[in-house]
Amino acid sequence: MKTIRLLALEWSETEARLAVASRRGDEVVIEHAFTVALRPDGGGGLEHSDRARQDQGDKAPSESGATQGPTEVGRRIAAALAARGIRKIDTLVAIGRASIELRQLTLPPAPDDELPEMVRFQALREFNALQEDWPLDFIPIDEDSGGPRNVLAAAIAPDLVEQIQRTCQASGLRLRRLILRPCGAASLFCRRQAEGLPKARLLVDLLADEADLTVMIDRKVIFLRTARLPGEPLSDAESGQALLGEIRRTMAAVHNQLGGRRVESIALCGRGPEHAALSERLAERLGAPVELFDPFAGLALEGELARSLPEHPARFAPLLGMLVDELQHAPHAVDFLHPRRKPEPPSRIKQYALAAAGVAAAVIAMVVYGVVEHGRLSDEAVALEAKVKEWESRAADAARLQKTAAEIQAWLGGDQVWLDEFVWLSERLPPPQEVMLTQIQASSTPRGGEMKIEGLARSVESIKAMQERLRDSEHRLVGKEAGEGGSQKEYPLRFSSSVYIGAEPRK
Repeated sequence: MKTIRLLALEWSETEARLAVASRRGDEVVIEHAFTVALRPDGGGGLEHSDRARQDQGDKAPSESGATQGPTEVGRRIAAALAARGIRKIDTLVAIGRASIELRQLTLPPAPDDELPEMVRFQALREFNALQEDWPLDFIPIDEDSGGPRNVLAAAIAPDLVEQIQRTCQASGLRLRRLILRPCGAASLFCRRQAEGLPKARLLVDLLADEADLTVMIDRKVIFLRTARLPGEPLSDAESGQALLGEIRRTMAAVHNQLGGRRVESIALCGRGPEHAALSERLAERLGAPVELFDPFAGLALEGELARSLPEHPARFAPLLGMLVDELQHAPHAVDFLHPRRKPEPPSRIKQYALAAAGVAAAVIAMVVYGVVEHGRLSDEAVALEAKVKEWESRAADAARLQKTAAEIQAWLGGDQVWLDEFVWLSERLPPPQEVMLTQIQASSTPRGGEMKIEGLARSVESIKAMQERLRDSEHRLVGKEAGEGGSQKEYPLRFSSSVYIGAEPRK
């Protein structure tokens, strides 16, 4: 059996972290975990944010004026790998929260297979910088229970993806996955738990100059942010105080977004007396239990790594989680190279081919049977003629069934394509400064379809303009209610209308 070997990689402005693992039978073995120093005065890193990402709606950062480009970073990484005899290996790259745009979106009720297109449609309206060509993936926060769907959507700029690809090419690496870093650490942490718990847990992962703060419920990431720190919280009192403040902000944000639920426990990535002392201080100040999470505990280690861990082992939690997931064929929460997509519709070619082959086989069998029997049993010509008429009758019945099936298929093909109708609606609505929709309800009818819309408007003229623009040869607008009572100062009027598609509404 061929051994699968993978590299997990992350780099910032000052250093690159690398881990190599392989799967041998059912066991994942960590072979290497080490850092590569980059120029400390900037450049080459994936992240150039100079402030904490305070909530789910922050903008993704743009590249700064880096002097150390992908080629130089790739050269340093390639040299470190070559010194360990590693070349041309499939690579998983971790991308930090500060390098992407992330938002929580609320969508109408929908099954899981319709979420990818709905998430992109909604993200294009709510994200700050998202364009059509941006890779976008998402984490469903809740299950399909018939109610509104909540997702954590993440997008990354194509030029940043290109920069990462150039760095991997300069390193002689094959880019296989592009994974959101906090999700890798969260996956590794959840694997250590005996079972999924319905309580909210916060994972704190201290990196070189920042901390990933990730909240999970029942093994699923539901909130994450990354905070810049002024120093090392393990030894610097000011940085420890800053970390405490960031944890409190995260717990407050979760409390607001989850309808009053609270973070009930905290896990700090790390090991040793310094991390233990920090966990005790956090538990005392926050009034919540804090446990230590050693990312290397329980993993099979090899060679020098088994004798001596890297200087900051806790910083490798995301890389280890990514490697274990990939080698055990577990799906990644967010992968910008392989985002969630709408399933391809099942092909009917095979069904049609089998049906045609069945009909052809029946006809051939009938002809052969008739010829053989007629030549061999001429004295039974009358009986054979009756048999032929019977087969012809069955063939006619089969033709009628095929015609009926074709008519049913044509009728099914006439169902409304709601994504197209939503696009039509968004293009026809007045500018958001004039009209804002608060609810859309779509349903199919025997004569077409109906979209019930509710919303707020700035003025009566805005409502009239909307009513004029939502009428054409295929759409008819029926205003049901309009008047004062808007819930926002900028939109004092409210309205309720129905757009009928394809035919007049029934009286």
